[in-house]
Amino acid sequence: MTQKKYSRNIQTVIDILRNEVSGDTRSALKKMTSDYTMTWVYETQDGSLFPKTAISKDVDLNDTYVTKGRKYEIIHIAEAKNIVIVELIESYPDPETKKVYRTPLVLVLEMKNGKIKTGRHYCDPRLSYRYLTSVQTKKAFEGKEKPLLVIE
Repeated sequence: MTQKKYSRNIQTVIDILRNEVSGDTRSALKKMTSDYTMTWVYETQDGSLFPKTAISKDVDLNDTYVTKGRKYEIIHIAEAKNIVIVELIESYPDPETKKVYRTPLVLVLEMKNGKIKTGRHYCDPRLSYRYLTSVQTKKAFEGKEKPLLVIE
């Protein structure tokens, strides 16, 4: 089976998602600019609007990358000049209960020289705190036979 060829920017995004799944912090850092930021476009449970994260050193990524059992089901991926947009389902187990969180979301990633410079993470945080089943999350993508790509 021939592997699909992607543009440099899309391949960077796919590769960094693979790094998240495998916990490879050092490789992920190489795919981000030194001034990388991510903004979550929602209100947190404590009422904060649009929380933002900046990554400036390896230790900052440890909380993100320690999750074992993370999975990404990419439904759609598209790009324009220096922008990659990914629609996906992110899944990962709760470390204490082992129940799986599944969240449909969209990432809008701004690229610079083949690296991720900044991003915005769009989802419904009410869904993020629920243990949705695969059947429930697939309802958001009715008519879509299977994901474009699964990273696990």
